[in-house]
Amino acid sequence: MKLTLESIQLTADDLKDEAARHASAQEIYSPTAPKPPIAQFGWRDRWWLNNSAAQQVAINYWFFASHDEACTAADEGRLRLSALTVPKFGGRASVYQPPATDEHALGDIVWQVGANFLFVHESVVVLVAEIGKKVSEETTLRIAQKIREKINSALLSE
Repeated sequence: MKLTLESIQLTADDLKDEAARHASAQEIYSPTAPKPPIAQFGWRDRWWLNNSAAQQVAINYWFFASHDEACTAADEGRLRLSALTVPKFGGRASVYQPPATDEHALGDIVWQVGANFLFVHESVVVLVAEIGKKVSEETTLRIAQKIREKINSALLSE
């Protein structure tokens, strides 16, 4: 099976432990747009957790033609994913930084800020981001790991 949105997108059933309600969905541009690499397709789902609009999670999925394009887009695009930056020698850097340890095992490349996870697996870039600092890191990590599992399942059925 080719990786498609339908093959990796989380559903209400996947998020039943979080008492999730699908709030909205929309097609989105590449994290590097208008610069290359441009995603073949991008999608965002917003979920309310624990039956509360105050506990929101946005899940962004971007599909690229290759693993290299996905890695480049995620790395270059992470500066655009948040207005926050961190100081670095000679300037500023994205607030999305590699986690201190690789215990998350989400993908080939992982960046994190607080409870938000950006990762690349195969030719897909995924961002799981909480909105409003009301969702725990454990919850967003669990959601990100479910997406990773769905990607792996889709790849195994090819």
